[in-house]
Amino acid sequence: QAVTLDKILLKVFRSFVEKNTNGVSSPKEGIEGLLDQGRTYMLQPTTTPKDQQKMVYNTLGGLMTPVLPPFYRIFMSGIVPKLGTDYDGKQFGPWFYAPWLTSFVTPTFFGFLVGPSKTNRRKDGMPGGLVVEKCKFLQESGCKGMCLNICKLPAQDFFKEELGLPLTVSPNFVTQECQWSFGEEPLPPSKDPSFPKGCLAGCDSRKIMAERGLSSGQLVCE
Repeated sequence: QAVTLDKILLKVFRSFVEKNTNGVSSPKEGIEGLLDQGRTYMLQPTTTPKDQQKMVYNTLGGLMTPVLPPFYRIFMSGIVPKLGTDYDGKQFGPWFYAPWLTSFVTPTFFGFLVGPSKTNRRKDGMPGGLVVEKCKFLQESGCKGMCLNICKLPAQDFFKEELGLPLTVSPNFVTQECQWSFGEEPLPPSKDPSFPKGCLAGCDSRKIMAERGLSSGQLVCE
């Protein structure tokens, strides 16, 4: 059943990616096809890092449907809905259980993108952590720019802006693990120690860009 759900979610996610990139598709199947779509879009001459982040942000919104974010904002993040009162839009949370519960349910709905994961504690010792044992996205892409702009930053922005819960995503480019810490405010990329300088060894995106004579500015690899 889990495999079937992963296949369905991946198919839906890829359809939203195609829609949000104005038709970028790939004949490849599974996660390889999704990464091919992402790399193709990233390497288009007019695509900026912000475009990549916005594309994934919108894709996550489509995947969650218009129903889930408002529900989450009320019952997990403590944000008052529009009721015509003075408290509309004010946030009284996130509620104490939100980070832990989110880390508990996330593997079911995001496993198709990142692979197996298990709950753990954040660096402050509180519940609400999730460690991806071997990130499929990072393993298959081998690209820091894709990790930053098509996973880490849009995921952090989506959880904060749409769901009302801070999130820090911390990839480890040596072990290919990735720590997700719900309820933890993220650092800006320029101050984030999880991102080394320069491209990763063997990065396919770098090879393609060299062949095309493109700048690494689109990847934010420097």
